Amino acid sequence: MNIVIINSSPRKDGATAKILNEFSDQLKQCGNVEIDMFHLSGLKIDYCTGCCSCYKTGQCFLEDDANMLIQAVVKADGLVIGTPNYVSNVSSQLKTFIDRGHFVLPQLLKGKHTIGVVTYENVMGGSVYGILKNLFILSGSKTANKVVVKTSLNSNPVANKKIKTDIKNKATKLYKSILNKKPYSLSNKVIQFFAFNFVIKPFVLKKGQAYQGVLQHWSNRGISH
Repeated sequence: MNIVIINSSPRKDGATAKILNEFSDQLKQCGNVEIDMFHLSGLKIDYCTGCCSCYKTGQCFLEDDANMLIQAVVKADGLVIGTPNYVSNVSSQLKTFIDRGHFVLPQLLKGKHTIGVVTYENVMGGSVYGILKNLFILSGSKTANKVVVKTSLNSNPVANKKIKTDIKNKATKLYKSILNKKPYSLSNKVIQFFAFNFVIKPFVLKKGQAYQGVLQHWSNRGISH
């Protein structure tokens, strides 16, 4: 079992990172789990140029760390993404990766289980998780769970017993969902059915050869088109 953990905070040892490290520790205790953790602040990921060539070729022409990280996510069984709340949104580092990540149209998270981790100091932490949840579901995720923590800047949320227990429970649930091949939740299945069949699929098919790379991604993941 492979689980990718992505820290999108610019701080490698901040509150978000501490929660993600605790996730990693708890998952490792489940046994037979390989964890790949990435700090976006330590990777070179350039801005999307909006050329759409990736939809035709299946891969971005920019030669940086984005393609490496995308492939790591493709191979993973589960994904945990952590972000601080910046102006009621995800961090700029995460937004840049999302723009480059081929998430929604190619259905990057098809069949995967996901968790969104959000830290915030004042308000709107739940709204930021909502952004992650939409990304997860519209990208094909089987299940989407959350850990949303109100905490001070650069604090250690894991020192709070209640938060640590919540992380342990969510990590265990993620592990069991993957191990037992938990089916899609009804809500995810309904949303994804309508989003894919009435929005995404018609749009891609209408593009024809210009979106051949997307069609190849679907074939690789067993998505009917």
